[in-house]
Amino acid sequence: MERTIGVILSGGQSRRMGRDKAGLSLAGQSFLDRMTKELSPLFDGIYVSVDRPGRYPGCRELPDLRPGQGPLAGLEAAFLRTEAEAVFLAAVDLPFACSGLAERVLAGVGNGDACVIRRRGGEAEPLFALYRRSCLEPLTACLDEGRRAVKALLDRVDCRWLEEEELPEFDLERALWNVNTGAEFRRAVESEKEK
Repeated sequence: MERTIGVILSGGQSRRMGRDKAGLSLAGQSFLDRMTKELSPLFDGIYVSVDRPGRYPGCRELPDLRPGQGPLAGLEAAFLRTEAEAVFLAAVDLPFACSGLAERVLAGVGNGDACVIRRRGGEAEPLFALYRRSCLEPLTACLDEGRRAVKALLDRVDCRWLEEEELPEFDLERALWNVNTGAEFRRAVESEKEK
């Protein structure tokens, strides 16, 4: 069986939030700890993608080889710094993401290079998705060309799309709720209280 790791993208400068999103606390647990707890049972190891080493003592960090270049740089570092055959990327600011949804993504890749959820409106969710090592060459090419958007990579690989209609058992609005601002964080805290 191929070695698959989970890589939590800790985020860049968090300009809109004004503070490190990984350390935000929800129900007494940091975003980073919540994501680690959800993904740990599924993977051969959990790593945290960071722009510089030493941000999260006690965690297995994967420092970017190209700091400031976004999620593709984190994915590149994951393949170049580990022996993993596949990487499950998860953004730290998805506090309600669940292991069950990650399992569906893992099952959906088939023989493809990647598996990404696609919402009803056509929007892709590339930061809660699986990427195989076969993505390394095209993603390095994207970064070399200055194309930092994950969509640039998805256009170059055999991406298996997991359509929202195939996931009726999941509340994707909640599971993939991206918390970027202070107002969104306050709503997330309230939402957790109402659960």
